[in-house]
Amino acid sequence: MPQFGAICMVNPDIKIITKIPSAALSPNSRSHWRVKHRASKSVKKATAAGVQIALLIDGKPEGIPWHKVELQATYYHKCKRRRDPDNLIALLKYPIDGLVMGGLLVDDDQITLKPVQRLIDKDNPRLEMTISPLSVAANVEQQQ
Repeated sequence: MPQFGAICMVNPDIKIITKIPSAALSPNSRSHWRVKHRASKSVKKATAAGVQIALLIDGKPEGIPWHKVELQATYYHKCKRRRDPDNLIALLKYPIDGLVMGGLLVDDDQITLKPVQRLIDKDNPRLEMTISPLSVAANVEQQQ
């Protein structure tokens, strides 16, 4: 069973496993601004901490921080209830901000999002993000 915050590096891809962001962060949520702020801060910090720990333990792959990447998000939900894919994409804002805070990405404006996958895992609901550099050589050149 994957652990939250676990990061698997498969050259040159990186997979980050985290909790599904709070429903308070959904675009359709009517939560108080303070609740949203706390939830967003928590998701960003947790993602950033996971990235930093993984880069220290596993070493930095070439070209990090990356400039241009492709992101595949897979949501594993407890039940088969219908979810709007647009809202799931919007929920990615906070984990992506955490990737920038953690030093994996330079900025979040050069991310190509693949269609979101939705699967069922009753025992371990989670969000898995696979980040692939579009071109390792281009990322290294932009750093120099």
